[in-house]
Amino acid sequence: MFEYGDPKLTTLAFQLHDMIRPSGVVFYRARQDGGKTLLEVLANTSTPVNQPLERILIPDNTIGHLVVEMGQEIVIDDTLTHPLVQDSGAVQTMGIMAYLGVPCRLGGEVIGGISAVHQHRRHWSASDIDAARWAARAYEVIAEGRLARQAKKGWPERDDPETNGSE
Repeated sequence: MFEYGDPKLTTLAFQLHDMIRPSGVVFYRARQDGGKTLLEVLANTSTPVNQPLERILIPDNTIGHLVVEMGQEIVIDDTLTHPLVQDSGAVQTMGIMAYLGVPCRLGGEVIGGISAVHQHRRHWSASDIDAARWAARAYEVIAEGRLARQAKKGWPERDDPETNGSE
C-alpha cells in the first residue's frame, strides 16, 4: 500500500513540518518481527535527528514503537526527565529531546504512525498536537482509499497505479 518516499505521505510530512517546526517528521508503518515492533520509514523530512535515518527502525532507538504498542498518542516535552524514555536509545543514542507521536489506524488496528522529534526540549502546544492528529488522520484516509481501490479493482498492491507511480 505504501513504499518508501510515497509522494502523498512525503507531502504530508513536509506540511506537518512547516506547521509545527520540529527538527524532523517521520511517517512509518509498523511491522512485527520476533515479538518486536519494527518501524518501516515511509516518509521523512531530511534527517530528523542529525544522523542517517535507516529504513527500518529498531525499538531500542525509537519512541514510535511505544505509540504503536500502546495504541495512543505520546507527547513528551523533555525526554531526559520522562521515566518512559529517559534511558532509551532514542534519547541517549539518537538525541531525541522532545517527542510527539500519533498512531495511525486502519480498520481499528494500529498500522503505523507519525513522529515529530526535536533535538532540544520544547513545549508541544495544543495546536502542534492538533496538527499531528490532522496529519495522522490524512495518512489513515489515504490508506483507507488505497485499500478500498485495491479491493474494488482486485489489484495486488504492486499493480495499484497510485502506489507504483504509473498514474
